[in-house]
Amino acid sequence: MTATQSAINAHAWRAGAYLYAYDSQVLEPAEVKLFVRYAPHFAGRVLDLGCGAGRVLAYLVLLGADAYGVDISPAAVEHCRRTIPAATVILGDVAAVKRQVDGTFRAILAPNNLLDVFNDAERRDVLTQIRELLDPDGLLIFSTHDLAHIDDPPQHAGQAQRITLRKFVTCSPLDVTRGAIGRVLGLRNRRRLAPLQERHADHAIINDASHNYSLLHYYIRRDDQERQLNELGYELIECMDTDGSPVPPGGSGPVDYLYYVARPV
Repeated sequence: MTATQSAINAHAWRAGAYLYAYDSQVLEPAEVKLFVRYAPHFAGRVLDLGCGAGRVLAYLVLLGADAYGVDISPAAVEHCRRTIPAATVILGDVAAVKRQVDGTFRAILAPNNLLDVFNDAERRDVLTQIRELLDPDGLLIFSTHDLAHIDDPPQHAGQAQRITLRKFVTCSPLDVTRGAIGRVLGLRNRRRLAPLQERHADHAIINDASHNYSLLHYYIRRDDQERQLNELGYELIECMDTDGSPVPPGGSGPVDYLYYVARPV
């Protein structure tokens, strides 16, 4: 795919319109397990890619890391500098991460499916840059959209839809109005971006529902992600779902993204 996907995504994130959506300190169960399991790696220099409102960055500081963050949004960078002064936060594009930071890191994190804003060639290039920024025994910890979840949705998807409908019945008039506006924006964005979707043997570019269908995201199956990591000089240590349960080869999870831990080889 051309740079269209990343340009569309970069424009949306640079504007800072979604900062409010990530301004929390809530961790997924998987993230809690990762922080505990790999605690020694968070005692050195750690880099949070796409740090946003500092949801993960704040915990890195609490864990004693020499914490760095990079984000493309001036609003996000200003927010993190104000609320997490102990961290070093850099305004820059993750697509050129090697030009944004100096030295190497004990761990590099790419949460919130950050790597999925790029097309296949760009994403592979970023993964290569990350490997070169890792200490020899460093770790890459990231989440990414799971193509298997899209192609083979869980059996309980119908139940989730019923829960959503039940919430709609009990929500306030203001929430109903906001929801209606969101649906109008979603339809408009869908018409604009759905034609840019792509399907390939080992990945897909999908205009998913996040932020009213305003973005295009990279999706990949668990085994294809492991093969890709191997091709780029990594060894997969583990893959888990959002609850922190191991995802074996051929597996998937209850939601549309998985967590991975890998190291350079």
